Amino acid sequence: MTAPDAPAAKSSRRRKALRRMFAAIALAFGLSIALVSVEVFLRTTDPIGLAYEGETLRYFQVAVDRLFERPPHDEAALDGRLFRHLPSIDVSLGSFHVRTNALRCRGPEIREKKPDGVFRIVLLGDSVAFGWGVEDEVTFARRLEREWNAQGHATRLEVVNTAMPKYDTNQEEATLRDLGLRLQPDLVLLVYVTNDLSDPTRDTIEQLLTGKHPHPDEQVELPDDLWSWLAKELAPALPATAKLIGTRSDDATRVAKVLPAGVRYTPETFGAGPRGWARSQAALLRIAAMCKDAGVPLVLFDHTLPRVESLEPFCKENDIAYEPFWFTDEDRNGDITNSWLDSHANAAGHELLLGRLRAALERRQLLPRD
Repeated sequence: MTAPDAPAAKSSRRRKALRRMFAAIALAFGLSIALVSVEVFLRTTDPIGLAYEGETLRYFQVAVDRLFERPPHDEAALDGRLFRHLPSIDVSLGSFHVRTNALRCRGPEIREKKPDGVFRIVLLGDSVAFGWGVEDEVTFARRLEREWNAQGHATRLEVVNTAMPKYDTNQEEATLRDLGLRLQPDLVLLVYVTNDLSDPTRDTIEQLLTGKHPHPDEQVELPDDLWSWLAKELAPALPATAKLIGTRSDDATRVAKVLPAGVRYTPETFGAGPRGWARSQAALLRIAAMCKDAGVPLVLFDHTLPRVESLEPFCKENDIAYEPFWFTDEDRNGDITNSWLDSHANAAGHELLLGRLRAALERRQLLPRD
């Protein structure tokens, strides 16, 4: 290269570097505009269910009698009924209403003493049985009652929905003991979910009261995948976008990374699972004993996801009637949940659950015969 050519080459390289820099700036600016646009869209139209968290918070503020806030805060109190609905309320949470009767149950008013000619079902469970995110009339519990009674049977059906979000098996035991059996049920149904053992309500309340997790040794920090890492990075500036991206993270794959080679994940063996499963089993046995002493059939409906594989053998071993009640992979390919962020059943999901519930009760011949 001749001497006069050197400045020209240097100038050309400088121009190329500047073009690359301006292209990178333009790309970053465009990406920032796109992300901000996505964030604005998600917040204003809420296609993914951002309202779920706010509605949950409002529910516990306006619909719940927080018994755990009253002393004493000892072991016996923490093992009792920690919260219940406020009586006779009618509040809007945004996407749906919560209406309770004088007995603090979701649904219409009923008499505590069972009327003649009524077959009464007491339903135990958490937010799945409660019917989070839909009106009471849409839930599988209320539809079972309404559709039976519309058929003109001689015996009227009454379903008392005692379920509450965040209940676990111990809360359901306390509910049956304190209220359910007083209602003279002819049948008790319990909808069992994975949170019964993997996220015990007692632990949550104890942490709220003391400021510390009661069992820190059970806390497992999962390694990030690309999506969870990206969601964490974006959360401070773009929380809605971060939640959308976080839905792409695969928890099963992340859990597998912390398990020994060849060990398969099951909720009852991971984290708080072993202790939660032991507590849940004990509560189930006490529920079954109460029902047996009262001469009332009990059926457990398994809605666990991920599946608690020990549940069915446990029920068979202890003579507890067991029915599968989960959504299949094929079910989940359809539009059966409230939103991307809220996996509770929508109207179509409750339609599926109603069909399975009705089929199980008819097969077991547990509904009244005219």
